[in-house]
Amino acid sequence: MKNLLIRALSGGIFVILTIGSILISKYTFFGFFGILLTYTLYEFYRLCRSGDNQPQMLSGIIISLYLFTAFFLYDLQIVGEVIFFGLVPLIMLSPIIEIFSKSEKPVQNIAYTFIGILYIAVPFSILYLIMTPYKSNPGLYMPEVLIGLFLILWANDTGAYLVGSCLGKTKMIERISPKKTWEGAIGGAMLAIIVSVLLFNYLDFLNWWQVILLALITVITGTLGDLTESLFKRSFNVKDTGNILPGHGGLLDRLDSLLFAAPAYFVFISIILNN
Repeated sequence: MKNLLIRALSGGIFVILTIGSILISKYTFFGFFGILLTYTLYEFYRLCRSGDNQPQMLSGIIISLYLFTAFFLYDLQIVGEVIFFGLVPLIMLSPIIEIFSKSEKPVQNIAYTFIGILYIAVPFSILYLIMTPYKSNPGLYMPEVLIGLFLILWANDTGAYLVGSCLGKTKMIERISPKKTWEGAIGGAMLAIIVSVLLFNYLDFLNWWQVILLALITVITGTLGDLTESLFKRSFNVKDTGNILPGHGGLLDRLDSLLFAAPAYFVFISIILNN
């Protein structure tokens, strides 16, 4: 019971901070999610180092923050495409460091460095674009669209946990995630669809079949993101990526489903709203 209360309290605080940062302004979003990006990358690189690899944590975080900032400033129309040219020397920095280092696994180190950037920084960089979905009106800030993504994922997690705990019998992929069941997955998807219908019916810019399809795409990709993170942890024989969120583990444990769901959600929303 005590663990459940701790889990609920830490989860509730995280939800309040996340939604609050999105709603207050685009700049509070940038600051809060920049911190989340940095710490999530730190957890990922620390996880990789537990497997006798030495990814370049500092250069990986610098490149990722530059990418996150570039997308944000470009979408605000403060800077042009030229800002992305700065990525070229930063990307070259990683192999240059390995050339002059004495590492026994330089290729693996470079690979894990860039896996972190692709796996975590790219999805984070897309998040602001989700809040400005209309290409004909790029200045229109719609935080409720990004909040919708989080609500779908949280509903899916909650439904999967409750149904899986009570009725879960059929294992999904036991070798990767022993606790995940098909019954839980179905329960999570159903709750996510209900939350999506209620939310987007209120927002009134998607029809019912688009809402259901959006929810299913988000749930499926979110589950794949969760399983991918479990695959990393299994490979390195680690239970949690951290303990910053009591009862939940690390930030990567909490945001794993977002990393696959955000790009899919963005593509779907962009196609629907711009055609």
